[in-house]
Amino acid sequence: MTLEENLKNLEPQVICLADVADYSNLFNRYYAGLCGFAEKIIGDNYAEDIVGDVFLKLWEGKYEFCSELHLKAFLYRAVKNGCLNLIKMTGRAENRHLFYQEEMGAEDNTFLLAVTQAEVLRELHLAISDLPPQAGRIIKLTYLEGLSNQEAADHLGLSIQTVKNQKLRGLGILKKRLPGTTFSLLILLPYFTG
Repeated sequence: MTLEENLKNLEPQVICLADVADYSNLFNRYYAGLCGFAEKIIGDNYAEDIVGDVFLKLWEGKYEFCSELHLKAFLYRAVKNGCLNLIKMTGRAENRHLFYQEEMGAEDNTFLLAVTQAEVLRELHLAISDLPPQAGRIIKLTYLEGLSNQEAADHLGLSIQTVKNQKLRGLGILKKRLPGTTFSLLILLPYFTG
């Protein structure tokens, strides 16, 4: 590549949500991760409402973003601010703030940690949604929802051997598709959530 081509690749690319397809794609890619991020701050009572409000404001506004990183920063900051506004409005700001700090550590580091966790979960959800349907359901049940193989088999009406085979199949596909650290986090997830 020439110097001019390299410089052209570094120029910011304006991201506009010009039509419903662009907006829908953005919504599908970030909704689950943003909800998980909001749940870390306020619990699951209003997380979906806040994320929905952020997407509504994004749709109604005429925002332009210079990169996908800029767009992500906007989304996570808007969700964080929405959560903090809700806490303030409900009169529980002090309790929630103390709880959040105790659970997650220092405020600046917790924000980055929560964003990172939400992004990893978003990557996992996207990768799992691309699996064959039965393998995807079994991976979700056993890793994301924390069910045992037997519980998943009972829930789906399958034999435990079928669950084990589909789980192994799904993990093999995910291992090829996900970066090593993300795949490792999937494997370790039941130990942190259970």
